[in-house]
Amino acid sequence: MNCTLRFTLSFILLSLFIAGILLPAPALALKVEGARIALDVEPGKTYTSPIGISIKPEESGGTFAIDVMGFGQSPADGTSISLDAAGDTSPYTARPFITIDRSTVTLEPGGRADVTATITVPADAKDGGRYAIILVHPAASTSGAPAAFATAVAIPVVLTVKGGSITETGEISALVPAAAEVGKPFTVETTFRNSGNYHFSGAKNNVTITDTGGKVIANAGTEPFSRAIVPGNSVEFSCPIENGLPQGTYQLTSRIEKQDGKLLAEKKATLQVGNPAPVQATTPPKNPIPGFGALITIMGIACALFGALRTRKGGTG
Repeated sequence: MNCTLRFTLSFILLSLFIAGILLPAPALALKVEGARIALDVEPGKTYTSPIGISIKPEESGGTFAIDVMGFGQSPADGTSISLDAAGDTSPYTARPFITIDRSTVTLEPGGRADVTATITVPADAKDGGRYAIILVHPAASTSGAPAAFATAVAIPVVLTVKGGSITETGEISALVPAAAEVGKPFTVETTFRNSGNYHFSGAKNNVTITDTGGKVIANAGTEPFSRAIVPGNSVEFSCPIENGLPQGTYQLTSRIEKQDGKLLAEKKATLQVGNPAPVQATTPPKNPIPGFGALITIMGIACALFGALRTRKGGTG
């Protein structure tokens, strides 16, 4: 049974940068050279990376701001989300490491400007990856309008700390649905979070549905996820069960694996299809004679007393 990841192909055009919104792919109006920074770094050392910013001759000039942001992701499809300092709480952020030599650049039509990103890795940095986004976007004019018609460009920064250990683990924070209608298609949604210290690509989801006897009733699997999942971020996998299921109680098992089959996370949940079978109420059998049990008890006590009296009488005679 085929299973597809929920994925959107549309990109949101930004006319005015607002921290925290989804970042689209670079537009033709604004061009950035050095639009990805991926480095193996050593603790205590400093690195530089050039960034070229230009616009087409037919575009109007303007002023562009360059901001260093945290690296977030949209759960729906894994697209990049820029995070301001308040929202960037990951222990694997590289945002504090990075400075830009110019906070803004002003371009004439067809113009170009070069800036430099300086990355200073703390001496105590160790293990795994560090992540940030450098955002190039139109600066607001004094009237509050965009300085130029251009799209913001997100430059991902991916640093791997040399000599450290890589931990690739995850957890499934949600697995739904808990109930479905008899014979009707439904979709199994798995929310997966990267709980390790390094990004990984190509994660895939396998879902199995078994009955109360352990027999496999349905299964589904996704294609490898198209984007890398950064530590601390969550993405959603969506698996349709197209044929529906008969009424009954089932067990859902969702597994997230790497392309090489390494298990990253597993979760089980109960799935109820249709109404559960009614529970038949049972009552204890009634005594044929009201108070019969009490009567038996009283008779037993009387017999014991009578026996005791006879024994006492015989002993005194």
